[in-house]
Amino acid sequence: MSFLSPHKFWRQDVALDVGTATTRVAIGLHRLIEHPSETIVKRALRGGVVVDGDAAVAFLKPLLTQVRVFGVVGPRVLACAPSDVKRSERELLIESIVKAGASSVVVIPEPLAAAVGAGTDVSSPYAQMIIDIGEGVSDCAIIQSSKILATCAVRIGCAGMRREIVQTAERNGISAITDEEAEEILRSHGVAVSASDSRDSGGRAHPAAAVEAVVEEILATVDSFLRDLPHSLGCEIIDSGIWLSGGGALVPGIRERLEERTGISVRTVGNPLFAVIEGARVILPVVTALNQWR
Repeated sequence: MSFLSPHKFWRQDVALDVGTATTRVAIGLHRLIEHPSETIVKRALRGGVVVDGDAAVAFLKPLLTQVRVFGVVGPRVLACAPSDVKRSERELLIESIVKAGASSVVVIPEPLAAAVGAGTDVSSPYAQMIIDIGEGVSDCAIIQSSKILATCAVRIGCAGMRREIVQTAERNGISAITDEEAEEILRSHGVAVSASDSRDSGGRAHPAAAVEAVVEEILATVDSFLRDLPHSLGCEIIDSGIWLSGGGALVPGIRERLEERTGISVRTVGNPLFAVIEGARVILPVVTALNQWR
């Protein structure tokens, strides 16, 4: 009597968002595994991409082991990456996921996943724009008829904002603050929206002022991206507005700053932290149906 390998009948397909702050694995329609960043994760990732393959394998392997079929058959993984990912960065991501236990890997752009997860009509013949401000990268994309027409990204995000708060405190001789304390300051004070907001009641630099350089870099990137668009495409974006997702979407004042800089209506998606992974979850059956696994 011969035994047939179980993978001939069924194999687990999962979506993966390797995030600098949190890595998420989506299985099926509802199950979600979340793994907050630790020292090894921070060493593995920089600017939203894998820079240390061994470290990436070390933290991904336990996650992928949880979704093996019968504890043996490795899953097929749909992974997300920044739109400006280099070929070498993409290959390192794929290699790390395979070494961590995946049988096949397909990589899609994060802003496409974010747009789908946000519930935007990516199949519309009218252009849609999304900005995803993550932990290590801020990514923009124009999507029309289910295709990405244009993208831009800058390798800076919430982590850069917190870093500026910590370094500003050190330069001002304030007692050292932790990354968690910097996060609390960022979420409670947000970003400065006018010169009058740049100092606190004691005349010292307001925490919002510390992150201004990072915010300005993001705003300048978006502004330049919009200015380079064809006129007809730009008009469609003005009409449809901009969607905002990612952890940065929750920073008070960032939406208003984007509106002020671009002159275009900006709406925060309903699930900014989970838009990428939920969008990847929706795209997963399409990849399977089209047999795009490599």
